[in-house]
Amino acid sequence: MRKEPGKRRLYPGEKLVAAAGYPALTKFVDGDGSRPLVVFITGGGVLARIAYGSPEGCPRDFLAHWLAEAGHPFLALSYPLDNPVFDSVHPAFSVRDWGAQSAEIIAKTVKANRLPADVVVLAWSMAGRIAEPLGRALGRHGIGVELFVAMAAAAPMPGLLPGLDRLRPTANGLGDLSGGFNEWLVANLDGQRGADGMPVVAEDQFRAEFTGNVPVNLCATTLRYGENGFVADGAADLADTGALNYAGFPPLAAMTHRSVTDARHALADRGAWGFYISQTLCERFPLAKAGLLGKLPAETWNRLTALIAVAPGELTATVSGNHLFFVGERGAKETVEALGLLRARARRLHDALREIADMAEKGLERRPAYALH
Repeated sequence: MRKEPGKRRLYPGEKLVAAAGYPALTKFVDGDGSRPLVVFITGGGVLARIAYGSPEGCPRDFLAHWLAEAGHPFLALSYPLDNPVFDSVHPAFSVRDWGAQSAEIIAKTVKANRLPADVVVLAWSMAGRIAEPLGRALGRHGIGVELFVAMAAAAPMPGLLPGLDRLRPTANGLGDLSGGFNEWLVANLDGQRGADGMPVVAEDQFRAEFTGNVPVNLCATTLRYGENGFVADGAADLADTGALNYAGFPPLAAMTHRSVTDARHALADRGAWGFYISQTLCERFPLAKAGLLGKLPAETWNRLTALIAVAPGELTATVSGNHLFFVGERGAKETVEALGLLRARARRLHDALREIADMAEKGLERRPAYALH
């Protein structure tokens, strides 16, 4: 759907591309070709500019700078929301569309730059809902996910953010985030200041160049887009996110915070993503050999249950800040440090679980070398 033209401004390095039939705003920053591509997928109502900032900002206040310092190639993806950077709106855009679009762009970036075939995904806020569709779509392109990190992110099941059930359609059919939601975002942004104590993005610039209304199908609610308005359809939302297809999820980890300004994520992320971490690990490793687990000696079985029990805590990191904890010099730097920690823990844990699964298949009785904290 075409819209009235606005004042478009592309930042240095940004590109408008078409993928899976929809427009997207991208920015790629090259890095050490031996390191995995880190992909930032933005959340509800905010362009991925929040991960790299504007030309007027200080690079040290943004995630892209610290990922570059660590040597990672970096890709930021913005789906089509109602911001002047896009000249059309797509109210029926779904989570499946989002996954397919993101996967196509990621695969092209990996192949064009000859990067490792396994990528790291940083999924902020609403982008947590993309985990299963993205993982499956990337697989069709021959790309794997080393780790999908949910950053203060909505888990895929519907109804986790009941306030969004009150979303109303705009004249062009998008979910209207003006008012309370945008004011909340601005308050969180104000809490994530630079090292000099100044805002990392001026409020008027943030509203004009970073935000916009969104396709309702992407939101953490049962509401779905319809020609005559939004309709509640929990089954359609579950199918769109693949929320119950635990075997289809990529390897998971989570980052969250303890800020009261984002109370729901601060209180519930560990439990919501802990559930998915446990289910996904079981499906990827021991339950893939379920018929053989009886061959394990009691000590190894006990070890397996202990590994799964501690996995949600091992694969969750808490970073200083609020819903935008990765913004501002301190938060951006801490986020990259936390990512390194989560990647190391995930490698060790996955290796131990893979070894136990192999032991079950071969009837071996070695003890996996993974030290619980």
